Amino acid sequence: MRNKHIQDITQAGLLSALGILIPIMMPLKLILPTSTYTLASHVPIFIAMFINTRVAIMVALGTTLGFFISMPLIVAARAFSHLVFVVIGSRFLNKHTLESKLSMVCFNLCIAFIHGFSEFLIVLLLTAKSVTPVMLSQYFIFLGLGTMVHSLVDFSIAYPIVKALNFDKR
Repeated sequence: MRNKHIQDITQAGLLSALGILIPIMMPLKLILPTSTYTLASHVPIFIAMFINTRVAIMVALGTTLGFFISMPLIVAARAFSHLVFVVIGSRFLNKHTLESKLSMVCFNLCIAFIHGFSEFLIVLLLTAKSVTPVMLSQYFIFLGLGTMVHSLVDFSIAYPIVKALNFDKR
């Protein structure tokens, strides 16, 4: 049991470090007023979801702390909102395997929706006093839909890694 805890902490630490480094080092990024998109930035979190819920939560909190130290509060808050899809997705994966392409695509779509909605909601809550109808539509497009697309792409990068490491078999 002790070795399992050490393994979880080690995996979470390594994945958290990757989750912090990828947005800093990755040259492929899009920075907009309401959001940022860095290719592969969610890959460590998606990999952690397949390991177990504890590791997934530690990685989500680790990346949140990294962003809180190095980025504006709104970016850290968006990272904190990852706890929602991480817990839901990881708990689902505790009970189910993605045995077919269809199940993988459906899971990816559901997680992307939860991810996009969570980021949209957290930014809306933090800016509620100053939000205008134009800003609301920008939040919906860039944070809601944009994050969904970003999530779909990053999961599609993470899933072959998960399969290669046999993390998809709990």
